[in-house]
Amino acid sequence: MKSQLQARRVSAIWQQGMARRRFLKWGLLGSAGVAAVAAGGFALLRRSPLDQQSAPAWAQGLSDAEYHLFNRARQVLLPVDGTALLPSEQVPVVKNVQTLLGHLHPLTRKEVAAGLGLFDNAAVLTRGSRFVDLNDEDARAYFDSWGQGNVIQRTLATVIKQLVYSGYWQDSATWPPTEFDGPVSDKWGLEYLGNAPLPDSVADGEARA
Repeated sequence: MKSQLQARRVSAIWQQGMARRRFLKWGLLGSAGVAAVAAGGFALLRRSPLDQQSAPAWAQGLSDAEYHLFNRARQVLLPVDGTALLPSEQVPVVKNVQTLLGHLHPLTRKEVAAGLGLFDNAAVLTRGSRFVDLNDEDARAYFDSWGQGNVIQRTLATVIKQLVYSGYWQDSATWPPTEFDGPVSDKWGLEYLGNAPLPDSVADGEARA
């Protein structure tokens, strides 16, 4: 149930940032941009040592590229060294992400897949290599730049972060260091009532973005 609720939140973020009429436009632009990277003399840069490494057998819901992207994002977005927090390699973060993505509507899942490919490959243009090959400092700077970019970039950065953070914190093993003893909705047996509609002002603002 928790995975389904998180997937609904991710889907809502995606739909807010990528209205259908806008997705057709950004999809064409994104495909053209990635094609330009490959055709503009950057084909060698787009290659990665990770291309030779297949995803684990359990990651059947993820492509090899998606697995490597989320595994790298896990390392970049969850730096817990020197803290009491559980290291992310001890949590099935990417497996939890796979489960979350599996709850998305097939069309939304397909669109997210295209967005993930764009996020990974577009780093070649500004950072000289794909996201999965960036060092920690450059990878975090890349996330920061997309978080302040256009609506496409902001949405993709937010969705990836939401998936990775949810994949980590939904595991109860991560709770003790923060003295969190579980969601009250579970303890009190509260029924999930769905997502409340967005205020008109927010919806209008997204439409103008």
